Amino acid sequence: MKKTIPSLALGLAAGAFFFTGCGPQSDEASSSASSKPAEVTIPDAPDAAMKTIFTELSDGNGGILWQAMPASYQADINKIVQLAGTKIDAELYDQTFALVGRLGQIAGKQKSFIVNTALMGQMEAAQKQQLEDGIPAMVQVLEVLTTSDLATIASLKTFDGQRFCDSTVSELAKLSIELSKLDDSEQPTLEDLSAAEFSVLEQTENSATLTMKVAGESDSAEMVKVENRWVPIEMATDWSKNMSEAIAGLEAISPEDIAAQKPQMLGVLTMLDGVLTQIEAAETQEQFDQAIQGAMMPIMGLMMMGQGMGGAPAMPAGPMPTAP
Repeated sequence: MKKTIPSLALGLAAGAFFFTGCGPQSDEASSSASSKPAEVTIPDAPDAAMKTIFTELSDGNGGILWQAMPASYQADINKIVQLAGTKIDAELYDQTFALVGRLGQIAGKQKSFIVNTALMGQMEAAQKQQLEDGIPAMVQVLEVLTTSDLATIASLKTFDGQRFCDSTVSELAKLSIELSKLDDSEQPTLEDLSAAEFSVLEQTENSATLTMKVAGESDSAEMVKVENRWVPIEMATDWSKNMSEAIAGLEAISPEDIAAQKPQMLGVLTMLDGVLTQIEAAETQEQFDQAIQGAMMPIMGLMMMGQGMGGAPAMPAGPMPTAP
């Protein structure tokens, strides 16, 4: 856990924006987006601020992560996501992540074949049961991602981080808690954050050193105040540089290069779509395993050509704790 938990609150907010999907928003997701969590007052004291953020997050309030960010950081993220909407090829973007949505639906349908496939290697009965119990929650995660506000190029162009955190990140936080209940490891979970204890070792007007105890672990964190918000010093130090690099990366995307590679990439996507059709249609374990093996080639093709899509650069999310 060393040096991971202190960056969680703001790091998760920044990193979450690029777990994206595709497809029309479901009724459930639309309802979630409309029920905006009540705005929480974040205290001025650094220890109390972190306690509030962690408690709200453990309760499934993803909107607190956006509230915890300095206003200029919020503006930077909105700007970059909206810029991505003007630079990424719409057809490739939408079609690629539409396949992710199909994958989730098929995983739910073929759960038994997934658990018993020989391609997973030898698993004990308890491991198989844990995998089977976890698949529905993982399918829900994919559904949340593939019906998010980043679902299409059109929605990227009007992206609003507060709305995204209120809806999508809140749903992911709740699902993370559910998934953690299926894990028998001693890794700290989002639910553990509500019991985190913070104290101030040193503090000046714009800096503070905090100690934190959670799930039997103790750590310290250097924080700085940016526009009345306390953030990890590493994030504050690198923010401007990372934002500039992200914008430069998007601006450098060449429509001509994408157009040259697009036919080949669409061909790979078509192959993968066909493989998913075979996986969905499998009626025996042997048919399922053969279809999975057939997916390897198009997946490798996508990985090799992924940079040619003009995908958005990664956000400076900072170190993250291992997800359950």
